[in-house]
Amino acid sequence: MGKAQWIAVAVVSGLLLLTYWGCPVRPPEMEEGFARGPLQTTGLESLIRAARNTLQPAEIATLASLETELEAVDNPADQPPVLEQLAAAWYQAGQPAISGIYAKQIAEIVNTEDAWSITATTFSICLKKEGLDEKTRQFCASQAEQAYQATISLDPQDADHRINLAVSYTDYPPRDNPMKGILLLRELEQKYPDNPRVYTTLAQLALKTNQVERAAERLEKAVALDPENPEAVCPLARVYESLGQAEKAAAMAARCETLVK
Repeated sequence: MGKAQWIAVAVVSGLLLLTYWGCPVRPPEMEEGFARGPLQTTGLESLIRAARNTLQPAEIATLASLETELEAVDNPADQPPVLEQLAAAWYQAGQPAISGIYAKQIAEIVNTEDAWSITATTFSICLKKEGLDEKTRQFCASQAEQAYQATISLDPQDADHRINLAVSYTDYPPRDNPMKGILLLRELEQKYPDNPRVYTTLAQLALKTNQVERAAERLEKAVALDPENPEAVCPLARVYESLGQAEKAAAMAARCETLVK
């Protein structure tokens, strides 16, 4: 391994260590739901080794160059532009876990809703990655949760952040409360009865468990709240088709085609 490769690995190791031991930001009212078990669920060495083995020479060179550029920035407030490039480079290299770590570094510096939302989304993408080992998935789940909690603390009135948190729980259910995501969504249904995304999300989960009729009910509520929402209209057409309701399926499919044009 060349000197540039060792520089990239060493610096990423340091950032990973800071991420594991960093202090999370989360709203006090959701403290109980934050407990997810140990956060140190995967070794730094194994995570970096796995990433290194997937990198192409050009990617290694790019990452090493960016790390050198980052080291030259003395003021942390000036680091986000370089950190953004590192996050993008790791994401393009197929490593959302490490990309999320850099995104978190940015969020910790700027502490904005958008920055924490990007961090949470990146770790959520990590959760959905195929072939991911269990320890890395648990790490990404805990980091996604912390980031979603931070977005909620910065904007408690935004229902989308709470919906995204609930979805992250369904993607990786807490061991002590596997129904946590579903229960949170049902609470959100009571709190935000006029939010169509609550119902489309519940419908997606119903379809995963083959509850087609329940999915139809949820999607019908979403369409009633937002008739021009393709995320509700188009799935409802497919659900009607699955239920053998050809006339309704055709009508909804026509609406879907109009909306997505």
